[in-house]
Amino acid sequence: MTCPDLEALREPHTALLRAALESASPTGVGAALDLACGPGSTTAWLAARCRPGAQVVGLDHDIAALRAARTAAPAARPVRADAHHLPLRSATMDLVWCVAALGLFTDPTAALAEARRVLRPGGVLVAAGATQRWVRPRSWPVALQRALPLPPLPPADDLGADLCTALSLAGLREVTLRAYLLDPPGLDPLAAMLPLLSWTDLAPLATTLSPRERAACAALAEAEPEPEPLPVLLVATGRG
Repeated sequence: MTCPDLEALREPHTALLRAALESASPTGVGAALDLACGPGSTTAWLAARCRPGAQVVGLDHDIAALRAARTAAPAARPVRADAHHLPLRSATMDLVWCVAALGLFTDPTAALAEARRVLRPGGVLVAAGATQRWVRPRSWPVALQRALPLPPLPPADDLGADLCTALSLAGLREVTLRAYLLDPPGLDPLAAMLPLLSWTDLAPLATTLSPRERAACAALAEAEPEPEPLPVLLVATGRG
């Protein structure tokens, strides 16, 4: 699995990252874990997804990062520990985030298996990371963007299949994936997602397009672009 590019998750992609994480996560949970939380910016977002009085844990092995996390996410409990051996009871968490960290673990599958262990039955794990991948960016007409809600669709061309496999190997169920283009920066979630989706998946949702607009989309789908290396954000979810 490609190691996440931590710099690619900084500004100007912060808004997109937060929106992507929130879109993949339930709200009002009672217990949540930010695995490899770093300085705590994502921990603060995670805490905002929880109900008042929820148990929120920011876990990292780096003491300096945890000190920063105390300030960034005062509602969370900082815990210093190894992600491969979580000091948490099994089936205690409703939601686990792992952002820009999988590629840094010695054994990503073991770390994901530990995250699955602490999830309650039906709890959700969200794993996200930015990486450079070969993709076919599709230049869909503006009319298609206007015609769609944010579609819960997987990207085309098996993009991110390795991340989904990692979650499945760790024992997570109902694994799904969304992908977002990070170039150009500053895209909203739908505009970042659309270039990575196939017309085969989009066509059933684009019910308000005119026949001419549908024909234009079909023609673009026939003329597939050449793959090129571009930065993308991959967000996978799985259930315990």
